[in-house]
Amino acid sequence: MKINIAGIVIIILIIAAVFALKKCNSIENISADLLSFDLNVTEAVDFDKLTSKGLPVIVDYGAEQCIPCKNMAPVLEKLNKEMSGRVYIKFADVWKYPDINKNIYAKIIPYQVFFDKNSKPYEPSMEVLSYVNFITKTDNGKHTFTMHIGELKENQMRMIIKDMEK
Repeated sequence: MKINIAGIVIIILIIAAVFALKKCNSIENISADLLSFDLNVTEAVDFDKLTSKGLPVIVDYGAEQCIPCKNMAPVLEKLNKEMSGRVYIKFADVWKYPDINKNIYAKIIPYQVFFDKNSKPYEPSMEVLSYVNFITKTDNGKHTFTMHIGELKENQMRMIIKDMEK
């Protein structure tokens, strides 16, 4: 029995193509999951993709077993449901998924990262700053990052969201 090498190579290429296609589809599904209005994320957030839709973005990094995080959970769920389609509100559990915050350098939970509707790091108004303390980062005079460390109450979240939508 003679082995047809060309036939084997073709079969291997077809199998490789099928696997590559499945891999591409799973990458698209990950992007679609990120861009859905589901609250929970299980992979590192691609802020460029998430902010590309022209909506404010709040990503809360915490853990289900963290007390301040537990206090915030119902607020995040309520606001996410109420504002679905207007604001991306995401929760990332850093204890269940340790690599989920690899693109963020904070190590205290909970903390939130904010982007406004113009895909720019949120710059809080003076009114919001009088109620909430933020940590901001500036590089070469350009505002590059805004975050808050600790628990936020519902009224604070609403105030921030309203400010981010301006």
